[in-house]
Amino acid sequence: MHVKKTALAIAVALCGSGYAPEYLSPLAQNADGSIQQEDATKNEAPYWEKIVVTASPSGATMQEASVSVSSFDEEGIMKLAPRSTAEVFRALPGIRAESSGGGGNANITIRGIPLATGGSKFMQIHEDGLPVLEYGDINFGNTDNFLRYDWSVKLIESLRGGSASTFASNSPGGVINLISQTGEIEGGAVGVSYGLDYDEFRLDFAYGGEINRDLYFHIGGFARGGEGPRDTGFNGDQGGQVKFNITKVLDAGHLRFHVKHLDDKVTTYLPAPVRVKGNGEYGPVANFDASSETLHSAFTTNISGFDAYGNPQNRDLTDGIESNVTSFGFEADLEVARDVFLVNRFRVSDISGGFISPFTDTFGDYGPQSADNMAAAICESALDGNGNPFNCATTSVTLANGTNAGDTYSGLAFLNLLFDTKFNDLGNMINDLNLRKEFDNGVSVTLGYYYSKQDIATSWQSWQTFIQTVDGTDSQYLHIEDANGEALVNNGLWVPSFLSWNWDLNYTTTAPYINIGFEVGDNWLFDVSARRDTVDANGELLSRCCGGTTDVDLNGDGVISGNSEDASASNGFGFGGGVINLNQAGASTQIVNYEASNTAFSVGGSYLYSDSLTLFGRYSEGGRAIADRLLQIAGTLNSDGSLTSTTTGFDETEQLEVGVKYASKDYQINATLFDTVTQDTQAEVTSGLTFIREYEATGLELEGNYSFGAGFSISGNLTWTDAEISDDKFNPALVGKTPRRQADVIYTLIPQYENDDWLVGASIQGSTDFYVQDSNALKQDGYSIVNLFATWFVSDAFSVSVNVNNATDEFVITESEEGSAQIGDIIRARPLNGRTSSIAMKYTF
Repeated sequence: MHVKKTALAIAVALCGSGYAPEYLSPLAQNADGSIQQEDATKNEAPYWEKIVVTASPSGATMQEASVSVSSFDEEGIMKLAPRSTAEVFRALPGIRAESSGGGGNANITIRGIPLATGGSKFMQIHEDGLPVLEYGDINFGNTDNFLRYDWSVKLIESLRGGSASTFASNSPGGVINLISQTGEIEGGAVGVSYGLDYDEFRLDFAYGGEINRDLYFHIGGFARGGEGPRDTGFNGDQGGQVKFNITKVLDAGHLRFHVKHLDDKVTTYLPAPVRVKGNGEYGPVANFDASSETLHSAFTTNISGFDAYGNPQNRDLTDGIESNVTSFGFEADLEVARDVFLVNRFRVSDISGGFISPFTDTFGDYGPQSADNMAAAICESALDGNGNPFNCATTSVTLANGTNAGDTYSGLAFLNLLFDTKFNDLGNMINDLNLRKEFDNGVSVTLGYYYSKQDIATSWQSWQTFIQTVDGTDSQYLHIEDANGEALVNNGLWVPSFLSWNWDLNYTTTAPYINIGFEVGDNWLFDVSARRDTVDANGELLSRCCGGTTDVDLNGDGVISGNSEDASASNGFGFGGGVINLNQAGASTQIVNYEASNTAFSVGGSYLYSDSLTLFGRYSEGGRAIADRLLQIAGTLNSDGSLTSTTTGFDETEQLEVGVKYASKDYQINATLFDTVTQDTQAEVTSGLTFIREYEATGLELEGNYSFGAGFSISGNLTWTDAEISDDKFNPALVGKTPRRQADVIYTLIPQYENDDWLVGASIQGSTDFYVQDSNALKQDGYSIVNLFATWFVSDAFSVSVNVNNATDEFVITESEEGSAQIGDIIRARPLNGRTSSIAMKYTF
């Protein structure tokens, strides 16, 4: 009825391994010892018969395993018409990926686990079984900033809940794993794609095959350039990636070495002015459409400012999210004795770059509004260098640069708090070692040890504030003077030094783990696992807020003049008009020096009713170390860097899930009922708020596909979630509210038709309505984003594809800084991309 698991039961305990079934034993060889090349044209087994390899305790197939797991291959990803890696993730069941930030900076969560701030706190993103970053919510360093999907990826696999608690550190919610091509199937491809209604060119390539009888390789990557899917006025998406691996086949297993180099820049989109058309409906403001334009501009790209220590520097706004990653690693998968298997995975990564983008802020009454109103509000609040008010009988607003510089301006203006961060070092070294013994009675025991060293060395670069025009193509700085001609905003610059923080932290994680798997009869599979994570945190945060006492000639005219250059001036908010002192004079220091531990466990089982039907259940408890955001929450660290009694250094997640899986030749369906309790300790940069909360969520996850015959089929998934804030230490009034941005239902449907010459279809991704803030006052209506795809197979080797993302040009926001608004108000929000279309050509060989 099924393949007995004696050699596979609870096999490998791969702790996130990224490899398909053939990697569990030495590859088949011909009589001369050469590798038996697979026939790429033969029909592969259905994907539900593939071995689960991501954060899973067993060598069971997707159909048999007591976990919820899904995957997309290259063809499936193409159908989504993705404009970023996060847009691939949002089609996975149970996963909520807010891809409104552009090519990076996405917010990702799973199964009702909250998105209190940004990043992917409770789930990790892996490449070939090891995390890209140990923590998915590092301030400005979201994991998706440092990886790209391209043709070097064979499969994207996700595991939700369950054994992720014990088979990976810091990911109790689940794991998304990008599994690389390795060249066991010889061949390759090269292709180009162009934006039809946006500026981007991209070249992709991949090739792999046999070098000799026991050695094979794969190389792949991409290069691109252009503005990206929104108008910026410059080439903000620029760079590429190359990945290479080589595999040596041994009598007892294999060794694999791999390298990756990513050097890429993408424009990131932060909250910007959006018009409220109704409670749940939004649209563009005058002269600016946030779904297809940005507040970046060719007129505002060169920024003169200061690093975290007060040293003058120039910054280039076109850098956006700058990602530089060079990594090297190896994998050993060996049978070291009879039925004793050793698996070791190692990777060291050098990660650096930066993050710079305009954020639409509001200090008091300074939200997006007419330039005249903003000028009056600024003048009424300001004091000169002697502490006296300015003459606000009248104010004047003129364009400071660009087209028509010097002309009077009375249109819409916004306050740009320039998020300016450098990633000095986000590098890490990770090793995962496990030893597995298979017994003849079907019992398997795995012992493992995980080691990770994650650096977090970032600089918040003396953030500056500017007053600019709201313009979707040519935003310009504004110059504001009082009735006496005194500068309140000097050529766009309002405050030259809002804050300056320098983080220099190191987190060392060690985690022994154990898994025991066993069979009962021919129909039952069970496993139980445990993990003990210990985090040793060291370092310091050097912080200085709101200016200093040193006059600096910012505009280079040789004269210290104006509010923005006179350090003795004040703008009424206590911000000195000058800059931070050199060497952070007067800065405060928070030492970090603590150790924290957490024990996770998971127990699960499957009942194989038949070859087609499986019932399963699992209960898990896991933890997530809080990392750098802990330093932003008052009362969590003592002055000597030790933890106070208010925190353990970990947030915990409990999950119970039961499910059923049915698969046949024509259709397959999975259903999982889940219940989740999550603790969350968080700090939000944009609002300055901190959270210590508990969330509860109950839901149902559905996934399936059906073949109608004659080339017609449909696939998709749907997740229903009932979530609430069950406890809040700082704001009890929120208890019982629905967590921000949590919809009752999210779904993806992919109908298609395919024959020998054509593939056409649509991917429909949607959501019911949701509240944009925890106050539950302002919401986004339910929506459906329709993506269209079509491929013409000109020959066996050459194809042409066209896809359209958001074909109906829906205006949908994923988040808002405001929690309430009236019709006609302007809020600060991030919308999904408007309609974009592209064409691609691919040649395979």
